[in-house]
Amino acid sequence: MLFDNPGQSSGTYRVLNITSSPQTVTDSIDAVDPYDLYQFTLSSRSGCHMSLSGMSANADMQLLSDSRQVLQSWTNASTSNETVDTILDPGTYYIKIYPFGAPSTAYNFSVSAIPSSNAPETSSDSITNDIVTNFTNISIPNPGDTSSQQDLTNWTGLAANPIPPSVSPNPPAILPINTVPNFTNFSVIDASGDNTLDTVFKGGALRVSYELANGASVSKVELEVVQFDRIVGSLGNWTGNKLSDNLINLANFSSLSEGEYLVRAIGTTTSGQKIFSPFQSIEILPWNKSIGTFTADTLNYSNVPGEGAVFLGRGGTDTLNLAGISRNDVTSINGMKLSGFNPLSNSTANQAIFKGTAFDYLTLANGGEIYFQGIENLKFADGTNLELQVRPNDWYFDYQWNLHVSDVDSAWRFTQGANNVLLASLDTGILTAPGASGSIVDIAQGRLITAPTDDDNEDDDNNPNNGTTTYGHGHSSISIMSSTANNNSGIAGINWNSKVYVNDVYQGVSLLQAIGDTINYARANNMRVVFQGGIQGDGWLNYWGATREQLEQLIEKNSDIALFAVGAGNGGPGGNFADPNYLTSVNGLARLETTHSNVMSVGALQTIGDVNGVRQWQYEWVNGLLNAKVANIAPYSNRGSNLTLMAATDSPAMDKYGSVNYFPGTSAANPNLAGIASLVWSVNPNLNAGQVRQILTNTAMDLGVPGRDNTFGYGLVNADAAVRRAWALQRSSDLANLYGGSSLLV
Repeated sequence: MLFDNPGQSSGTYRVLNITSSPQTVTDSIDAVDPYDLYQFTLSSRSGCHMSLSGMSANADMQLLSDSRQVLQSWTNASTSNETVDTILDPGTYYIKIYPFGAPSTAYNFSVSAIPSSNAPETSSDSITNDIVTNFTNISIPNPGDTSSQQDLTNWTGLAANPIPPSVSPNPPAILPINTVPNFTNFSVIDASGDNTLDTVFKGGALRVSYELANGASVSKVELEVVQFDRIVGSLGNWTGNKLSDNLINLANFSSLSEGEYLVRAIGTTTSGQKIFSPFQSIEILPWNKSIGTFTADTLNYSNVPGEGAVFLGRGGTDTLNLAGISRNDVTSINGMKLSGFNPLSNSTANQAIFKGTAFDYLTLANGGEIYFQGIENLKFADGTNLELQVRPNDWYFDYQWNLHVSDVDSAWRFTQGANNVLLASLDTGILTAPGASGSIVDIAQGRLITAPTDDDNEDDDNNPNNGTTTYGHGHSSISIMSSTANNNSGIAGINWNSKVYVNDVYQGVSLLQAIGDTINYARANNMRVVFQGGIQGDGWLNYWGATREQLEQLIEKNSDIALFAVGAGNGGPGGNFADPNYLTSVNGLARLETTHSNVMSVGALQTIGDVNGVRQWQYEWVNGLLNAKVANIAPYSNRGSNLTLMAATDSPAMDKYGSVNYFPGTSAANPNLAGIASLVWSVNPNLNAGQVRQILTNTAMDLGVPGRDNTFGYGLVNADAAVRRAWALQRSSDLANLYGGSSLLV
């Protein structure tokens, strides 16, 4: 039997004459012997299998060159086996076994080598991982109980065996093993966060970390990629002894096609010597993309094992048809079991971040991966369904086509509004004047911040001089943004939680004061504020309570926390404010969208079109929800080069008498956009107003001719896509910022 003699760790070593048959040494390390060193010599290129097992405490293993440079390290945690299958060129090598943390441990060390004469004679930087030698571990004896130890008297690897002629029995002094540079940590994983660390979509990203011990002499560390025993490229190089979560964008390496790869770190010392980390495997998956429209679409998945797929449902109540996939074929959805999925309970805690945005993801038993967003329903091969969207119980939710066409009911999975975001209404107010009829309906009054001058008794054409008492223009706008949801009554507002600062700019305060008072409140309470502006006409810019210069200064000065969604104007046919330039420009405050990054002009989108010369609604019911079949700009809606976005008009809204009306005009479009913008800010309060606007335009659904145009601006606002982009920027800004916000849509 064989045990270390005291003093072996000072630089002596045991010589192994390894063969193709696995040979195992049972030994131990303690405080006296802090590591064991084994030497072996190969006369031909060989496939070597080495295994460290049976440990009573944690131990690690290194492969060293003849000059004691670390070639590879194995540092599995706890008592997990340390194993390697590698090709080594002829030469002399060392194996170092050393404890981690614990002062002593017993272990089994097994080694074998098979001559690899048929392997291609490439450089020593090549690697083959196809040699697997099965062997039986020997149970660990108690070091103090010799009766239980295996008899190794006839084992040919005893230290008493003759030492090869090229090795001196008393080797000259060499660099102490503990000062040789080596990788104590190395990892390369998929950066997406989809729980499959060793698979990545083509064009995705990797996170790389390493740590060097004794690395003062290491001048460079390079990340090498190997496939089929051939070096295929480098993913970059760094200096320094430590790298943490460094991102590599695979889109920059077009030569890396789909397939399996081995990746390792190679350190180069100032003297030109190389040290190597263990290899890690990464598989690059091919994937295909399917994009829906604003309508209710069914997108079909083709079941191809080992491949990925990306689905963007966009607007409408969309279904992902998982042809050939049963519930039992799905390993997880967002890292959880299908049975545990609840749209309003932690369903978005784990998202895959890919191409700059966040995705739900399915992992399949056959190795397939599916990323998707804007999908409201999963349909399995047996015909069963899993509903993903949030479906509140408000009476008229089914009719709220404005929410469905913009995927608000999917965005609610991420947020229903936050307390540090403030909604603000620049409109006719919400309160009813004394002696008049009507009240606040389906809106939690505790969320409202009102003023004594508030008087919501103006006509729907916003004429402050006609004095008529109507349904309440301001009430309807605020209803779209913030009606109480899930209360078995009325409609569901877009934002369920944020407070609403109510301004009556028609008979109450000036526009300048309304904006200033609201911003002062927001700053005092550390809030971001989104204004909906139910105002049109150039009078708001030029003479109603302030000069244009004063108004623009106030808006620009607060661009960090204040965002404005202002109706483009109803200046065309059928509108209430004649504007001869309605085809070429928006009007009023909306004009500032060109010069101020925190102002958005909003056009009115209808699901109304011509049928045999007659304009009429065109819709369909899908899963019990009213969905648009056409998307046209309302004839009266202003447009032009300064139109930012489109949002739905003719939206169900509660009036101050408790009735539901289809609220018309750009006056309905801008509270839709304001409510959606508030959801974006709710998931990422670190954004400034210009960044929120950029996210909304980047993720909008393109309408009309491809790209931005003067009829639809950047397109129809999409709540789910915008919130997902903001969520990705909040959770992993470095990864999300590798890509533009519209990178998947081009």
